[in-house]
Amino acid sequence: MLSVIVDILLAFLLIGYLVQGYRSGFLRNVFSIAGVLGGAIAAVLLTPSVTGLIAQAPIRLVATIALFLALIVIGSIVGGALGKALARTVPRGPLRTLDKIAGAVSGVIVTALAASMVAFGIGSLGVPVLSPAISSSVVLAGIDRLTPDPVKSTMAQLRALVVSDGIPSISEALGGPTTAPSVPSLDTGTDAVSTASRSVVRISGNAYACGQSQTGSGFVVAPDRVVTNAHVVSGVSEPVVESRSDGTVSGRVVYFDPVDDIAVIATDGLAAPALGFGTSLAAGTDAVALGYPFGGPFAAKPANVISVATLVVNDIYASSSSPREVYTLAADVQPGNSGGPLLSVDGAIVGIVFAKGADTPNVGYAATMTELAPVLAQAPTLNAGVSSGSCTTE
Repeated sequence: MLSVIVDILLAFLLIGYLVQGYRSGFLRNVFSIAGVLGGAIAAVLLTPSVTGLIAQAPIRLVATIALFLALIVIGSIVGGALGKALARTVPRGPLRTLDKIAGAVSGVIVTALAASMVAFGIGSLGVPVLSPAISSSVVLAGIDRLTPDPVKSTMAQLRALVVSDGIPSISEALGGPTTAPSVPSLDTGTDAVSTASRSVVRISGNAYACGQSQTGSGFVVAPDRVVTNAHVVSGVSEPVVESRSDGTVSGRVVYFDPVDDIAVIATDGLAAPALGFGTSLAAGTDAVALGYPFGGPFAAKPANVISVATLVVNDIYASSSSPREVYTLAADVQPGNSGGPLLSVDGAIVGIVFAKGADTPNVGYAATMTELAPVLAQAPTLNAGVSSGSCTTE
């Protein structure tokens, strides 16, 4: 029901900016939309801090909506006033008519992109009621289909400035490459990888205790069971799981290991299929890293196993360290890839991405099946919620 309301509001918004764009002209309209976008970004920045002060979930939802509406209205008024002042400099005649037509066209395009980015930001806040409504919006889905991938990637990187999707880094002093390795040229669009991609999900949540929103990747390992990194859901009481094909559902953390950085989320109604399990890869083997860099869109990145070794790695809070068998990868690993699967070229899970090189580009790290297999074995039977610890800024 809420998604229908979202669609109705978006339809009125797009029509309204089409009409206003023609009446106001290009300059005034663009400045007004910029004000709306600025207000929305400010709301995304402030929401975790504000909701962190509110204990009751229903009041948090009302506060989130009220904050967004207030700052968007303020931004629209301020931006519109600036645009109106500049619009007075456009002379009457053919140039004014062209300005009006450009205003109408730009109004729809910019409003659609702004709405998509704002919705993306709200969805990444991990609010259980709002995130599913946004994910189910028909209008937003249409905008997403029409938006070129480079634009979506840029929007995701901008969104990453205001939502925590940090990924831990490992110092090259531990034995990693000190010069950037070459990422292999590998076809990541094979049937095996495409089929496996249906099992890869985006995870978001709000760590209210420390006023931050978090996002990362995960993968389905059994019916209604998703594996991710512990640092993705640390401090999050109700993570939101978004599938590319099945929409958004809320979940609960049923396994949380801050030492090995692995967590399991239980959901209700997630229809995405489970990945097949493989065995650990040898050095020199090609692989594919799947996930949502910068929180989206989905990407399948080629990788190559540089080495397989036992390294002494910090826990997610950097308070202690322990040995962990990991792959050192030649791969483009970015924030948001945390918790995503490392696949063999035939689409089987062979590891979980958890870190990137601290100083060297194109270096990533993933836990091997030696670390992951025991968790995969017990994941289907895990049901009781457990503490997700305290949040971390990494």
